[in-house]
Amino acid sequence: MYRFFSLLERFAPDTLEIIQSRYQVLRQVMHRQPVGRRQLVKDLGLAERAVRNEIGILKERGIIHITPAGIYLTAAGEEMLQEIDDMIPFLYQTQTLAEKIKQLFSIPEVIVIPGDSCSDPLAHKDLGRAAARHLKKMLYPSCTLAVTGGTTLAEMAESMGVGTNLPDMMVVPARGGLGEEMEQQAGTIAAKIAKSLGAQYRLLHIPDNLEENTVEILKKDFHIARVIENIKASNILVHGIGSALEMANRRCLTPAEIDFLKKNRAVGEALRYYFDERGKIVYEVPGIGLELSDLDNIAVIVAVAGGSNKAQAIEAVLRSRRQSLLITDEGAAKKIINIINRKDDN
Repeated sequence: MYRFFSLLERFAPDTLEIIQSRYQVLRQVMHRQPVGRRQLVKDLGLAERAVRNEIGILKERGIIHITPAGIYLTAAGEEMLQEIDDMIPFLYQTQTLAEKIKQLFSIPEVIVIPGDSCSDPLAHKDLGRAAARHLKKMLYPSCTLAVTGGTTLAEMAESMGVGTNLPDMMVVPARGGLGEEMEQQAGTIAAKIAKSLGAQYRLLHIPDNLEENTVEILKKDFHIARVIENIKASNILVHGIGSALEMANRRCLTPAEIDFLKKNRAVGEALRYYFDERGKIVYEVPGIGLELSDLDNIAVIVAVAGGSNKAQAIEAVLRSRRQSLLITDEGAAKKIINIINRKDDN
């Protein structure tokens, strides 16, 4: 695939420009439908005539449908966009970044989507779509999937779609919930994914920031113990990565705890563990669900996180733990490579 697009770039660069332009139109329609032509012109920054021509071609080929309310993707358009998705890293040359990240952290597979989700909301949605697409390829009957919470995994759940039926599969939250919007809770995300897949799910109706003695008491409850057993039997884990201080505030840590994180130079967080820039765990929050020791028994671990603002956090977590797959964006990948280059220079 890389050789094909490399050849196309040298032999027919105008063809690549057409493909990229048409893809951008389809992407905007998918995320904003129903959308008007003037809005597309504004969002894409293209001339109105160019957008009008693209819309005409796409309509003629049955890829979009134009109504008084706006432009929609047709079923054929949605199917085509899904097929194009696998070509995007090669089309936008983010595959080179992916290969570099793979080498730096010895990760078997890395997916880098174009853009920077820190500044582009649609890139954030694309990150969720990429995660959903690749996760569906990994699932199999009778497997148990554990997921964490957060905005990126909420986008992943939103993009799962329907059409897959795995009634023997189990989806569980990796940990308890945080004090955030319901849509971003791990339990909500687990339930939504399960319903999209026709799978079973179990929920953990407890917060993720508990006192240690409370945690020990709750673990003895029969119903909670049974859910924990399901969680610890997970075959696949999909987790997000957060900036340390941002996650500390979301978890409502005390001023003393936040001060401790600052003094110990914590930069990243995953699964309630806080990491410094060397990937060393400097703090952990008591909670119920997956523990660090459980990760050694999980066959597939997928990290989904993007945005140049999270690059340092992602780099720290990748240094610390084994990942089977990283799904990130161009903004984060470029900055991670720059961070490592600076460290090597020093």
